[in-house]
Amino acid sequence: MIQGLIILNYPDTYEPQQWHGTLMYWAVSLVIVFVNIFGIRIFPYLETLALILHVIFFFCILVPLVHLAPRSSPEFVFASFENNGGWHSDGVSWCIGLLTSTYSFSGVDGVSHMAEEVDNAAVVVPRTMIWSITVSGILCFGISIAILFSIGDVDAALNSPTTFPIIEIFFNATKSYAATNAMVSALIISIFFSALGLLASGSRLIWAFARDDGLPFPRYFSHVDNRFGIPVRAILWSAAIIMILGLINLGSTTAFNALVSLALLGQYTTYVLPTIFILVRRVFMVKNIPFGPWALGRWGVPVNIFTIVFSFITIGFNVLPPYFPVTATNMNYAGVVFGAALIICGLLWFWMGRNHYAGPIKEVMENGNVRSALLNREVEVELEHTERAKQNIV
Repeated sequence: MIQGLIILNYPDTYEPQQWHGTLMYWAVSLVIVFVNIFGIRIFPYLETLALILHVIFFFCILVPLVHLAPRSSPEFVFASFENNGGWHSDGVSWCIGLLTSTYSFSGVDGVSHMAEEVDNAAVVVPRTMIWSITVSGILCFGISIAILFSIGDVDAALNSPTTFPIIEIFFNATKSYAATNAMVSALIISIFFSALGLLASGSRLIWAFARDDGLPFPRYFSHVDNRFGIPVRAILWSAAIIMILGLINLGSTTAFNALVSLALLGQYTTYVLPTIFILVRRVFMVKNIPFGPWALGRWGVPVNIFTIVFSFITIGFNVLPPYFPVTATNMNYAGVVFGAALIICGLLWFWMGRNHYAGPIKEVMENGNVRSALLNREVEVELEHTERAKQNIV
């Protein structure tokens, strides 16, 4: 999107190249890593600032669109349907288009990865997830309606030289480079704050999995830095993977998009599997479920069924190509990549996982919170690895 702004402001002098985008991608990644490590003391305040800006930017974008953009008819917004994917079935085309919105849910579980650093996590974490979906859902619905009424020429937006339709929509509404730059910058800042949280939650996931002996070199990646009190090695490893994946965009955008889709496939798969097990236990009463302070009560079964159905729809249509007929360029390789990832995980399990991985390590602190005392836990992990090594030798 930064590159799109450069194209908008310097259309005659700037010639975009894929490696330009990769360098920008790396630069932003390095800033995010720097903030996650050296700004850890102010990280909660940054997240609070992100929430405040999230609401402020909503109105900063909504007001210009409503007052300045040309109006689309209500029939266009609520009654028209366009199938531009080449699929013979409008239903299939609609379901494939639905996948774009499912990416919005991909970060909702991020707070769960930080649960071991949250007081009263059993209540705070689910409450945070519900409120994030509620607030963001209301704002997203409002801005989506506003954009549809303000979209103007659909073909011009889709074929924008910036490659970002939203930039074209903003410029068509305001007819001002300064206003468009400000509105797009608001989106970039919001995405940047989201990326801060994504790296933090992803690194904690790596740290926790390594602590539980679920990754190669567990002692190295489960290390907690004494100065910052956070898993710096896990953060750096997450950043290294992110930056290496950015290289794929230099060779093939299609391959890069397949890897991005892999995150969605993997996440919804991990959602649906435990939900199926919980539903079976709910319905057949195989064993009582020890619910915590947050429970759905009688709504548990309907919510579980909806989750399973929606997840299977998302997984099924996520592997289909977006356009028809299918070519090597527009082919969706997400299913192939996902299958390869499953094979690699299976091989790692038979190679080392079945001998070392005993499941998540859970601690109950004196105040009743389920969390990990990071610095104290590092010492305990080292003792556990030593004991396991002795047992293997024996």
